[in-house]
Amino acid sequence: MHDIGDTVTEAGRGTGRRWMAGVLAAVALLAGLLTVGSPAQAVDLPWGPYTCATGYVWREAVPGDQVCVTPQTRSDTQTENALGPSRRESNGFCKVGFVWRETRPSDLVCVFPSSRDRAYSDNANAPWRLADPGATPRGGISVSTTYHQLGGYLYATGSGLSANRPVRFYAVRINTVGPYSLGSLTANASGAISGWQYVADIRCRSGQTEPAIVVVLDQGSGVVTTAGTTDAFRRCG
Repeated sequence: MHDIGDTVTEAGRGTGRRWMAGVLAAVALLAGLLTVGSPAQAVDLPWGPYTCATGYVWREAVPGDQVCVTPQTRSDTQTENALGPSRRESNGFCKVGFVWRETRPSDLVCVFPSSRDRAYSDNANAPWRLADPGATPRGGISVSTTYHQLGGYLYATGSGLSANRPVRFYAVRINTVGPYSLGSLTANASGAISGWQYVADIRCRSGQTEPAIVVVLDQGSGVVTTAGTTDAFRRCG
């Protein structure tokens, strides 16, 4: 891959760094130099790519909900599903004292506000509760890196996300404990990240020998997917 970062004399300062990153992205895209990393390779996990880490189980608030939560939260969720109709007005809205749970945008089960807060927190923590977040399937988001002497700038584009909700990016299978936070964006009203948008300035890490897998958290649903790989962590000059 051609290294367009040779023209970068310093790895950015505040607003100037982001401006330069945008310029580099535009130039690279026009020149066809941005490349999409290969998908993560699946590993042998007993319950598939969304196997939970020890101590967690699937929430199953709605069909297909594989966000990992404590057994108590799953039990509470089943109770909420059973009580949901009794907490709903005839017009579809919740009775006074209850709110939609919103484990994902379509989840309109009526619960106490504390349960909705818990669902939001469980979604936000989804990457840390998987046995191997890097084994999740490829989603609708792709990432690309333009390199500089100390690492590289990460960009993302794609669709299939929860509309108007946060989208968080992490690196896994690097020399850290747990997912490493890279940055966040917000999906638009169509559930997309339009164009190549800047995510992070990644700096190299001593001892990193393999490409990092970039995983994406759609916080509106708690769904974790892979988006590609980056060599920025091991690019030290």
